[in-house]
Amino acid sequence: MLLLGDILRRHAAVRGDKTAYVVGADRVTYRAFHARSNQLARALARAGVQRGDRVAVMAPNRTEYPVIYFAAIKLGAIVVPVSSRFTAAEVAAVVSHAAAETFLVDPEFVPLVERLRVESRLPDVRRVMEIGAPLDALAGAEPTDDVAVAIDEHDPHVMLYTSGTTGSPKGALLSHRSYWLQAATSHVQLGLDEDDVALSMFPMFHMGGWALPLGIWHTGATVVILPKPEPRAILEAIERERVTYFYAVPTVYASLLAVPDFDRFDLGSLRLLGGGTAAMTAAQVHRIMERLRCPRMVVLYGSTEAGPVSVLRPADVARRPETVGRPYLDVDVRLVDESGSEVPAGAVGEIAVQSEFTMRGYWRNPEESARTIRDGWVLTGDLGVFDAEGFLSIVGRRKEVIRSGGESIFPAEIERVLLAHPAIREAGVVGVPDAHWGEAVAAAVVLRDGAALTAEELIAHVREQLAGYKKPRYVCFLPALPRTAASQQVHKPLLRELVLERVAAGG
Repeated sequence: MLLLGDILRRHAAVRGDKTAYVVGADRVTYRAFHARSNQLARALARAGVQRGDRVAVMAPNRTEYPVIYFAAIKLGAIVVPVSSRFTAAEVAAVVSHAAAETFLVDPEFVPLVERLRVESRLPDVRRVMEIGAPLDALAGAEPTDDVAVAIDEHDPHVMLYTSGTTGSPKGALLSHRSYWLQAATSHVQLGLDEDDVALSMFPMFHMGGWALPLGIWHTGATVVILPKPEPRAILEAIERERVTYFYAVPTVYASLLAVPDFDRFDLGSLRLLGGGTAAMTAAQVHRIMERLRCPRMVVLYGSTEAGPVSVLRPADVARRPETVGRPYLDVDVRLVDESGSEVPAGAVGEIAVQSEFTMRGYWRNPEESARTIRDGWVLTGDLGVFDAEGFLSIVGRRKEVIRSGGESIFPAEIERVLLAHPAIREAGVVGVPDAHWGEAVAAAVVLRDGAALTAEELIAHVREQLAGYKKPRYVCFLPALPRTAASQQVHKPLLRELVLERVAAGG
């Protein structure tokens, strides 16, 4: 039986005094981690939490967050992480949809949650528990021995809400088994062992903020969890904690390299870098590895619903950075058309995934579940293409494809060309309405400090490398691109609104 709670039980017994994780000045050993989560599990059970109940959690990264996760899942409950960046309306929508009866809340958000209860916008919530001293006092009175609850490995342990394209909440259900296996295979794919120290900069309400530490804990290594992913704080943590593995998105790497006194930090402990969410150019990869003085890098691609999909291993990163590598261990990947049929070799298709790591479905949303999972294959919504060597490239989102004059144009292809220009730091491509062609290509770019580039020069740069119908008709120079809060990917709907405003204004 593959249960996540057994990870802590095992390490508490064999390496109890080893540091499991660090948050700021707090250092928590595996023994303390296991004991505290047992105590909190008992306190939650005494309050009425049972197997299958949804336990909502709203907090920034803090020492108690991992303990809360494990306490709930040891009871067989389902953790519902709520983004600390959500508005009141978003909090109400997610917690109500999950029908969570228990809500663990950081002190900062207690007034917001209580206001929602007074307004009857959290109809299922029976108990609000304040994280910090009140919760510590409640749990501290409980025994530290293991909690005896009958749990099945196929039971969901977490419900991760995705924004989706429909606008309605979609809670992806992930089982104990799926995440146990994902954690168990991560050290094989990354080459990590119990002596490693990983830095997690993702919020724990995000998939990466839970999956990355879980893989490290399965290995018996140490995780440094940052309260906030500020560039200087990241560099200081790498130096102070002698971090060996650091995973970040391309925009974070760019922000690190922009720190004025970057070179004064001792980053010599790093032996592996990780990247994801967006392909990088060869120049970007070389610059990151050179400046961080780390000889190895790995790129991971996946999603909340599909789990890990592919990996670009260190041996291939330098020569194939425009791809997301080959399929992850024990993951089947195929490319399909709109009817679900596999596309011919070399053709673009939607990425479909079948593995032990995928979600069970969406909570109380059979329609979306049926649309996303077809005959056991999870449709990612991403469009990709395999090359002759079996490397997968992402060419865009299915719903972001620009249809212009009968042609299908993939924004990611144009974005890669734009990012290869030395004057461009960030780039995003969207489609805008066009009376003649249906849609036209619009490019939004952020220039590097001190760089100069005209719209005409940018269009010419694209035209030199791509077919004429793919060149931007509109170019917008922006101070920054809007990005999603958790993954820091370009927020395409917001970007499209900004571009439409500029186009309408004639700029």
